[in-house]
Amino acid sequence: MCEFTQGVRHFCGFISKKLQTRRNPSPFLPVQIVDIQNVNLDPILEGCRKCHRASQHRLFAVFYHYAMSIARRYTGNIEAAEEVVNDAFFKVFTKIHLFNGEQPFRFWLRRIVINTAIDRLRSGLHQAPMVELQPWHEAQAEPGIVEDLTREQILAMLDLLPPAYRAVFNLFVVDGFSHEEIAETLGISIGASKSNLSRARQHLKAIFSDEFEFSKNI
Repeated sequence: MCEFTQGVRHFCGFISKKLQTRRNPSPFLPVQIVDIQNVNLDPILEGCRKCHRASQHRLFAVFYHYAMSIARRYTGNIEAAEEVVNDAFFKVFTKIHLFNGEQPFRFWLRRIVINTAIDRLRSGLHQAPMVELQPWHEAQAEPGIVEDLTREQILAMLDLLPPAYRAVFNLFVVDGFSHEEIAETLGISIGASKSNLSRARQHLKAIFSDEFEFSKNI
């Protein structure tokens, strides 16, 4: 464990501010998207286990965009996503001894980022009703506009979803969680997970229909 835990969160915030803009990049911090596959992580992770700031700096820089792409989907805005990423890396740096290498590091980080985002959303999710799935909702998803959307179009529209719908949609469709896993993660029933997924899809369908009609009238 690192002895300077108190300084790690400030360290993450400092690097985040340096990386979040391309208009005034620091000469010491890469802002370009890094090909994670080509980075030798072993020495970086070993340095992080020894609390080397340079290694922590490098790990944050390498995975910043990856972590932001995950956090952004759940939070709905850049500022909240940056806070999630900072908190997630705080957990990474203070719990790096728990990473055993049995899975790729990015999968371990991905789960930490998702859990951190969900932790921030949970209180808000519980304020919104998670409707139980009724028998008449058991029909198959309707084919149509939603199924024709590209991944980029769907992700661009997620910000417009209510937090409960966005969380369930992300967990099920993008991150591959089962309804059982979603129910456990969010503290809701399996029926509520299914219902919110169905409602999220209908919201996306309506959003896309409105955008499509608007573009035709321009």
